[in-house]
Amino acid sequence: MRQEIDCFLACQSVAEISATVTLLRRSIAVRHIFLLTSEALSDIPQDCTVVTVDRIQSSDFVMRVAEHAVAPYVLLSMKSTPITIGETALERMLWTAEDAKAAMVYSDRWQMEQGSRKAHPVIDYQDGSLRDDFDFGSLLLIRTSLLHKYATTDRERDYQWAGFYDFRLFLSREGTLFHLNEYLYTEEETDLRASGEKQFDYVNPANREVQIEMEKACTAHLRQIGALVDTTQYQDVDFGEQEFEVEASVVIPVFNREKTIKDAVESALSQKANFKYNVIVVDNHSTDGTGKILSNLLSYHDDKQDRLHVITPERTDLGIGGCWNEAINSPYCGRFAIQLDSDDLYSSPKTLQTIVDAFYKQKAAMIVGSYRMCDFDLNTLPPGLIAHQEWTDENGPNNALRINGLGAPRAFFTPVLRSIGFPNTSYGEDYALGLIFSRRFRIGRIFTELYLCRRWGGNSDAALSVEKINANNLYKDRLRTMEVKARQDMNQQKDKTKSLSPLMRFFDRQLKTWEEVRQRYRDLNQVETRELVGEGMTLTVQWNPARIRSTGAKIDARSLAERPCFLCAENRPKEQIHRVIDEEYELLVNPFPILPVHFTLPTLKHQPQAVLPMYGEILRLLEKNTALTILYNGPKCGASAPDHAHLQAVSTDVLPLQQTWKRLSRNLVEVVKTDEEVGIWHITDYPAAAFLIRSHTMEEGEQLFKRLYACLPQREDETEPMMNIIAWRQGEATLSVVLPRKKHRPDCYTQEGQAQFIISPGAVDMGGLIITPREEDFRKITPEVALGIYQEVSLTSEQVQEVMTKLRNNTLASNSSSVTTKQPDVKVGIVSGQKIQFALNAPYMAKGEMIEGEQTVEFSEGGILWRGIQYRELTFTPQSPSASFSLRDVTIGVNFHWERKETQVFLGTLRLVVEADKITAINQLPVEQYLASVISSEMKATAGLELLKAHAVISRSWLLAQMKRREENVEKRDGFFSFIKKDDEIIRWYDREDHTIFDVCADDHCQRYQGITKQTSKAVEQALKATRGRILCYGDEICDARFSKCCGGITEEFQYCWEDTPKPYLISVDDPFCNTDEKEVLSQVLNDYDLETNDFYRWTVEYTVDDLSRLVNEKLKDDFGTITDLIPLERGKSGRIWKLKIVGTKKTLTIGKELEIRRALSESHLYSSAFDVEKTATGFRLHGKGWGHGVGLCQIGAAVMGQKGYKYDEILLHYYRGAEIKKIY
Repeated sequence: MRQEIDCFLACQSVAEISATVTLLRRSIAVRHIFLLTSEALSDIPQDCTVVTVDRIQSSDFVMRVAEHAVAPYVLLSMKSTPITIGETALERMLWTAEDAKAAMVYSDRWQMEQGSRKAHPVIDYQDGSLRDDFDFGSLLLIRTSLLHKYATTDRERDYQWAGFYDFRLFLSREGTLFHLNEYLYTEEETDLRASGEKQFDYVNPANREVQIEMEKACTAHLRQIGALVDTTQYQDVDFGEQEFEVEASVVIPVFNREKTIKDAVESALSQKANFKYNVIVVDNHSTDGTGKILSNLLSYHDDKQDRLHVITPERTDLGIGGCWNEAINSPYCGRFAIQLDSDDLYSSPKTLQTIVDAFYKQKAAMIVGSYRMCDFDLNTLPPGLIAHQEWTDENGPNNALRINGLGAPRAFFTPVLRSIGFPNTSYGEDYALGLIFSRRFRIGRIFTELYLCRRWGGNSDAALSVEKINANNLYKDRLRTMEVKARQDMNQQKDKTKSLSPLMRFFDRQLKTWEEVRQRYRDLNQVETRELVGEGMTLTVQWNPARIRSTGAKIDARSLAERPCFLCAENRPKEQIHRVIDEEYELLVNPFPILPVHFTLPTLKHQPQAVLPMYGEILRLLEKNTALTILYNGPKCGASAPDHAHLQAVSTDVLPLQQTWKRLSRNLVEVVKTDEEVGIWHITDYPAAAFLIRSHTMEEGEQLFKRLYACLPQREDETEPMMNIIAWRQGEATLSVVLPRKKHRPDCYTQEGQAQFIISPGAVDMGGLIITPREEDFRKITPEVALGIYQEVSLTSEQVQEVMTKLRNNTLASNSSSVTTKQPDVKVGIVSGQKIQFALNAPYMAKGEMIEGEQTVEFSEGGILWRGIQYRELTFTPQSPSASFSLRDVTIGVNFHWERKETQVFLGTLRLVVEADKITAINQLPVEQYLASVISSEMKATAGLELLKAHAVISRSWLLAQMKRREENVEKRDGFFSFIKKDDEIIRWYDREDHTIFDVCADDHCQRYQGITKQTSKAVEQALKATRGRILCYGDEICDARFSKCCGGITEEFQYCWEDTPKPYLISVDDPFCNTDEKEVLSQVLNDYDLETNDFYRWTVEYTVDDLSRLVNEKLKDDFGTITDLIPLERGKSGRIWKLKIVGTKKTLTIGKELEIRRALSESHLYSSAFDVEKTATGFRLHGKGWGHGVGLCQIGAAVMGQKGYKYDEILLHYYRGAEIKKIY
C-alpha cells in the first residue's frame, strides 16, 4: 500500500493542521499532501502543495482536486479545524475501499466538544440519503478514477455551493458510499447548538441561495436515476368521490399532555367556518391527567356532542401514526383531516376555513401551511415563521426528497389518506405521507401563518442526542429510499396504482365498513369455476350460491309492485355508502358480487330500465374509468330490478368475451363504417348474436348506437329491443358489444328434474361467464347445453341478417340525403379603404401575369386603380399552397378598447372588389385553413385540447350556417331587416348577415381571423384534425353556434339578442363553470389584450349625470338633454336587458337589443346588458354580470369544463341543448 493516497486538507491556518501533516508524512500510503485554501498561507510545510480554491463545497473545488490527484485514492479532509487521524486509519480505509469495491469510504469519529471527547457515530448511506447535510464526517476516502470521470463528464451546470453535493450524488450512482463502523479519527466540533436549532438551517433566508443550488443538484440526480416526478401528470382530485357527515375534522393524537391538551382542543373548537367540522382526539392511553381533562371537556361541550369526539384505541401498541389511522377510519372523520399536535395551537379562528378553501382553490390532495416557533407564552423563537418558501408547484415534490420536513399544519383529503394510511410510528409519519402524496397528487401550500408550534421543556424534539438524531435520520432516509424506488417504478409504469383510483378508494371504504359484504367478496376467492371447451370458444361456468337472489328474481309487474325497490335510497341498508355520479346516477358496491370488483349504478330517480337515455352514460363512465367494463341488462335480459334503471360495472378483461377478443376481432364483418376504425361490425365467431360498435368520441358512439337500436327487432309487449351490452375501452377507442336477444330465459329454466338449469342470462353470462347458483347445474352443464342456451335466447342468423340489411340500407339513404360535401371555400372580408397597400410574398397570378412584391391599389372613379389601369375587380391567385400575401394597416378590435392596426399575413386567394366608395380586400381559402387562424386568434393556442375541439366545431358550424344564409339571401334578393324604428323606440340588432360581398369579416363582429400572422400550434392542428368536417346540427339544420366570452352564470336565448325567431338549441342554460379567476383557465381563452379585463363575471360601472348624458347624446346622435333615468323594460332569461328606456329632459327613447344598449352606454362596448341600475347622488351605477351577449357556448365555462375532464362533445351538448354532432365532409 505504498503511495496509494493523495491527501487534500482544508486549511485556513498552517499551525492548526501541522500535526495532521506530520502524521500523514509518516504513512507510507501517502503520495503527496495538498493544502486547500482560499487565502495566501505562510510557512508552508515541506513537501506540501498549496491549491487555491474559492470554497470547499464548490464545483471549482472538486475540479481542482481532480486536476492534482494522481494516486489511486484521494483523502479529503473537509474541515479546516484540527483533526487527529487514528494510528492505522488510512490503511484501514484503503483495505475497506479495495475489499468493498467502494466509490467512497467514511467512518465513525470522536468529537471534541469544549475539551471533552464524545463518540459520534454516523449512519449507513442508502439510495434515499439525499439530504445535502448528510453527516459523512470530515474525513473521506474517494476512488480517484471516479473523481476523474466526474471531472470529464458533461454536467448540467457548475455550482458555487452544491459542487461537492453534486459530486457525491454522482459517486452514489457509480458505486457504494461505504460506512465503516469504526472510530478512525478525532475532530474539533465548533457548532454546539442543540438539534432543535440546527434542523431549521435550511429554511433560513440567509441560506436561500445555497438551497436553490442544492435543489438543482438534487433534481438533476433524480432525473439521472429516473425518479423525477413530473407534476404535469398529477391525478385530478374529485372532492365529491365519497359522502361525509362533516367537511373537516381536526385530528389531535395525544399521550400524557395534561399541560397542553386543553389549550389544543379549545383552539380547535373555537374555529369559525362556513361548513360543519368536528374535533377528534385520540387518547393513546395517557397515564397522567390527560384523560380526565378530556372527560371534562366532553362534559363542558355536551351541547356540542357532534363537535368533539374522544377515541381511546383498543390497541396499546400505537404510535402517533397509528392514532391518526384510528381517527381517519372512524365514522366521525370528515372530508378533510387536519393536523393539530397536542402541544400546539392554531394561530387564529380562521385557520380551518383557510385550509379548506385552499383545498378547493388549489385542487390539492394535501395542504401544508406555515407555522411560527414560539415558547409556552407564545413569544417568538428563532427562526420565527417556518413557511417552506423553497416549495414550488413545479419541483416541490422532488426537492422534498432533499429535506427532512414539509411544514405544518398538514391536512389531507380523507379518501386518499385512508387508502394509504399512516405508518405506525411516532416520528416521520407525516413526512412519509407527504412523500407518497407528492408522487401522484398536488400538495397545496399556504405561506401565511396558520399554526403555533410551542417549544417547552416537555417537548420531545427540543434537543436530541446523536444516537436519537441518527435513528431519526436513518428512518427518514429509509422512507426516501422507498420513495425513490416507488418513483422509479412509477416512471417505468411498473407500479400498482389501482388502489389509488377514486373508484377503488370508494370500493375499499365500502368493504371496510360493511362486514357482511366484505365476507362475500372474500368468498369469491373460494368460488368454484370450470371451463366449457367448445368448438369455437371456451366458456367459463361459476358456481355462486349467493346469486340466487338475482337469478331467481321474479320480475313480473305484480312481484315488482309488491317488493320495495332495493336500488332506491330509502330501501338500502344503512351500511351501504353511495356517491352521486354525473348528477343523475349513484355509485354503489354490489352487495352480491359475481366478480372481485362489482359496482351497480342506479339512476337517482326511480324509473324503468331503458338503454337509450343511458347509453351516453356508458360512454362517459368509460372515458373516466378505463379499467372498468360497463354492463347493461335489458328489462327482460337479466335485470333483477327492471323497474329501476341501472348499469353495472366490473373489472375489465375478466369475461371470456374480452379474453378471446383478439381472435374474435380477426373475423369481423363490416356493416357500417363512418370513419377509420369507427362503425358497426357483426361478430361472426361468437356463439351468440353480437354486434360491435367502435367509436372514439361520445357523439360518434351515441349516433352509431341509435342507428343500431332503430334496426333491432322489438316485440309489441316490450318497451325496447331486448339486448345486453358489454362495453370497455381499448386504447383510445370504446368497444361496445351489443348482444340482441329474443328471449328472457331459456326453456330449461322452468323445466323439471334433470332437464332443469336455473340459468337466467344477463350481460355477464352472455359475455361467456355463466353463473349457476345451484351446484347440480354447475356439475352437469356441458358446452352443448351452454351453446343451446345462447342460441335460444339470441336473435337467429336470419334476424341478424335482417338487422345488417336495414343498417346498410339506412346508411345509403342517409348518405344520399345528407349535406355531405367536399370542403368548401370561405370568403373573408379583411380590410376596406380608399387605398390598400399589400405585398405578394410569393408568385401570384393576376390578369394573366405572374406578380410578386409590393403593390398599391386606389379607389378611382368607381373602380380600382392598379399600375395605372382601372379595374372593377382584381383577383390574385397563389401559385403554390404556401404562397402568402401581407395586408398593411388591418384594424383589429374595432370599437373595443384594444383596437389597433397591424400588418397581417394570409394564405389563399386575394380578391379586391368595389363596395360603395371603397375597395374591399377579400381572402378566399378552404374552411379548415380559415379555422386554424380563427381558433388561434380567438383564444390562446395553448388551451386544453377538448376546449379547442369544441371551438373548432362551433366555429365551423357558425361559419357554414352564415355561408348558407348569405346564399339564400342573395337568391331571394330581399335585403336585410335588422331593426324596428318608431318615434319613441328603436330596436336594432347587429348580425353577421349584413355582409353581401363576402361570407364573414375578419374581426370580432364575426370571428377573429388573422391569417397566418398568429402561428397555429400543434394543439390547434390536432383539434381540427380530430373534428374535421364535424358540425352541430338540429335535425337537418346547421346550428347557428353563437358563443361569447363569459355568460355570467346563465346563458341567454337567441331571440333576446337578434331577430324574434327562437332557436330550440339556443335556450337559457345554467352555467356553474364560468365563475373563475384562475389565470391558467382564463389564459386559455383570453389573449393578452383581453387579459387586461379581469372583472367580467361580476362588474360595476359608474357614471356622473354629465358623463352619461354626453355619452348617450354622442352614441345615439340625438339631443336627450340631461339623462334622468335608465329603466329596464324587458329582460331575457339570463337577465340581459333587451329593451331599455332612456329618459332625458328633452327626449325619451326605448332602445334595444343588447348590443345597441351596450354601445349606447360605453365608449366602446359595455361588458353586457345584464345589469341592474342604481341611482347615486352624482349619477348612476350599473351592477352587471358577464362579458358578451351570453348566447350559446360560454368560452370561460367551456375552458373550465375542459380542465375538469369533460370531452368536447359533452361541452357542446351542455350549451347547445338537443343538438347533435354530424360529419359532413
